[in-house]
Parts: sequence; C-alpha cells; structure tokens
Amino acid sequence: MSELDFLLGGAERREDKVERIEKTRKGSEETEESRTEPVEKSWVGEDRTSTSRPEDRIEELMRKFVNKDPKIGVWSYPSFLLLQYLYNTIPGFKMSKIAKEALEKGLKEMYPDLFKKAEEIYRSSFSNV
Repeated sequence: MSELDFLLGGAERREDKVERIEKTRKGSEETEESRTEPVEKSWVGEDRTSTSRPEDRIEELMRKFVNKDPKIGVWSYPSFLLLQYLYNTIPGFKMSKIAKEALEKGLKEMYPDLFKKAEEIYRSSFSNV
C-alpha cells in the first residue's frame, strides 16, 4: 500500500476486499437466479393419492415456460475456448448453432424421456408458426 493510498483512505484491508468480492459474487448469483422466475414446487412431493399422473404434472410445468424467451447462459471455459478457436479459424462458423446442437445432444442423452416430452410440447405449441 502506498502512502498516498493510506492518506486518501483508498486502500482496503485484505479482509474487507475478500468480503466485498464475496458479496459481489453472491449478488451476481442472485441476479442470475432472478432471471428465471421461480416455479411453484408444490407438485414435488405431493400426496401420493393424487389422481394426476406424473406425466401430466411434467407437461403442465413445461408448458408454463413455452412463452418465455428460450435463451440460456452457460459458464464453461473449455467450451468457450473451443468455440472461440473454431469461430476464429473456420470461416462462417456459427457459435450459437454448434452450442445449441451440443447442448441438445447432451440433454437427449442424459434425459431422453424428458427431452422427447419437451420436443412434443414445443412442436404442439408452435405448430401453426
């Protein structure tokens, strides 16, 4: 810390700086979470005697998001670096297209039934577009 920083009170103690960074990080997490509206989760763990089928509840929940903006954000340095490399070395390379295809392929492999249901809902909701 320089004398000028000390005199002007501009220098932070290390503990204060760490605390400020943690608050900023928590604030950014809250901001990220606030971008998506929380969904009522009462259907999870509902009374097992309920007459509605789990498939109906899944479809009902997914349909709540049909009119939302389908953009998502992903934080992955390896993916970012790879996409940047391809973008800068292959003429006409479309990052968004490849990222979309990779994400969909991965989700299809991880959650085949849910992905199929999501595709059906999407197609039925936008069939007249």
